[in-house]
Amino acid sequence: MARPTIGLALGGGGARGAAHIGALQVLESNQIPIDKIAGTSAGAIIGAMYAGSMDALWVEDRFRQFLKSDLFKDLGTDRINEQPPTAGTVFGQIAKKLKNQVVLAMSLHRDSIIKRSRLQEAFDYLIPVKTFEALKLPLQVVATDLNTCSHVVYDSGDVVEAVTRSGTIPGFVEPTEANGSLIVDGGASMPLPTGVIRDSVDVLLAVDIRRRGVKPLSEKNIYEIMMRSDMSTYQNLINHCARLADVLISPEVKDHPWSSFDHFDFFFENGTQSAQDVLESIHAEISKKKSLNYRLKQWFGHQN
Repeated sequence: MARPTIGLALGGGGARGAAHIGALQVLESNQIPIDKIAGTSAGAIIGAMYAGSMDALWVEDRFRQFLKSDLFKDLGTDRINEQPPTAGTVFGQIAKKLKNQVVLAMSLHRDSIIKRSRLQEAFDYLIPVKTFEALKLPLQVVATDLNTCSHVVYDSGDVVEAVTRSGTIPGFVEPTEANGSLIVDGGASMPLPTGVIRDSVDVLLAVDIRRRGVKPLSEKNIYEIMMRSDMSTYQNLINHCARLADVLISPEVKDHPWSSFDHFDFFFENGTQSAQDVLESIHAEISKKKSLNYRLKQWFGHQN
C-alpha cells in the first residue's frame, strides 16, 4: 500500500528559523520523507535551501557560512539589538528618548531601513538553485500584499525573488511594488503556512517558531497597549494556523526577537530537541493515514 504524502509547513521568525534546520535534520535522519514544503519568511528561506539540496546538513553548513560573510554583515541586523551602555542612567534614558524621536521622524519619510537588493543578494547566496522548477521538492512561498491585506503564494518562476518577497520584514526591508501590489513578509498574513498546503497532503507537519510566554504588561502606556493589541491578533492567527497541522513541532525560543542571529546554536538545538520529542506522534500519524480504513474514508469522501 502506498505511503501517505507528507507536507511540512515552516513558520516565520527571522533568526529563530535556525530551529527549522534542526527539525529537518531529525526528520531526515529518521527517514521521514517530505513530499511538499510551504514556507513563510524564515521558513521560506530554509524551505528553499532544503528543497534545492535535499540535504539538511548542507543547509546548516551553508547558513553558518552565511553568518560569517560580508553579505550578512551588510544586512545590519546586529545594530537592531544594540542598546546604549548607559540605558539605565538618567542620561541614558534621555539619549534613548531622543533616539526614539529621531526614529519616529525617519519613519514618516522612509519605507525601510535597507534596500531589498541586499536581502536578495543574501538569499541568492543561500539558495542553491534559481527557479522553483529546479527544486527537488515542490515548494510554496507565502508573502503578503499590503494593498489587499491578503497572502500571496508563489510556486513557479524565480525562487530567489519569491523568497525575498516573503522575507521582506515590514519597516526594515524595502517592500516590493509590482502590478499594483505592495508585497512584504508573509508573516503579516500567514505566519505559519499550514493553510496553503493542508488539502494537498495526507500528513501535515508544522514547525512553529513564534515567541511564547506572554507576560502581563509592566507599563500600561499608549505604545505598550497598542503593541499588545497587535500581538493578540497575531497570536490568535497563528493558533488558528497551528490547529490545521497533524503534528506541531514547537521549539523553545524564549523571548528572543527575530534579529537574534547570535543565538543560532540555541535555536538549532531546540529545533532538534522539539522534533525528537514528537517523533512517536509523527510515526503514529503516518500509520493512521496509511491504514485501509482511512483510505476508504478518503475515497468515499471524494465521491460525495
